[in-house]
Amino acid sequence: MGAVADAVVSSSVGVDGNTYTTAVSNDKLTNDDFLKLLLEQMKQQDPTKPQDTTAIMDSQLKMSTIQSNSDMSTAMASLQAAYGNSALSTAANLVGRFVEDGSVDADGVTKSYKVQTVENVDGELYVNAVAGTGYVDTLYNTVDKTYMKYDTNGYILDSDGKSTGIQVKMEDGRFVTDSSGNITLLDADGKTITDATTIAKYVTDGAVAQYADTASKILVSSIDRIW
Repeated sequence: MGAVADAVVSSSVGVDGNTYTTAVSNDKLTNDDFLKLLLEQMKQQDPTKPQDTTAIMDSQLKMSTIQSNSDMSTAMASLQAAYGNSALSTAANLVGRFVEDGSVDADGVTKSYKVQTVENVDGELYVNAVAGTGYVDTLYNTVDKTYMKYDTNGYILDSDGKSTGIQVKMEDGRFVTDSSGNITLLDADGKTITDATTIAKYVTDGAVAQYADTASKILVSSIDRIW
């Protein structure tokens, strides 16, 4: 059934005995409905006393303007949603990558973050990322083919967490290596170990980045470096 049929029409009887529409209530009236009402009014009016149609024409114009604004608002909302989805999809490519937003730590060093997730919050894109806290050098046992643990002073620990008596030379929390990337091993007296078998047993194959336990929320638009 059309919008006109669903409309609630209020009318009154004039002094001339004719019935006139005084109000129409229906949120779904369209421009076509107004034209139908106008034509119906023209058919029902007293030919000797024609009614002024200016008011209903003015209402039609207002209705047209409201409808246009509503359509534009709907279109803009749809466009904004599409843009938001597209931006979110693009931002998803940041997951697993490293970013910087210009913030620095207490020592003035620029912070770097590893992105874990992205999200859209009230139209703004954010990444949830963990800050890098430093690097830990790896220590590999070529005989047992396992990675070894060591304490903050570089003393190598066995499977029970006890010191083996062999220490990796360290400086500022990192292994000291030569130009070939080889570590320096020290005995219990702090002397450099020269035994080829022992030297070949413990090697490093690089460092592993360490990150904060909790993630930070960073505005995507504030990111100034990605790698």
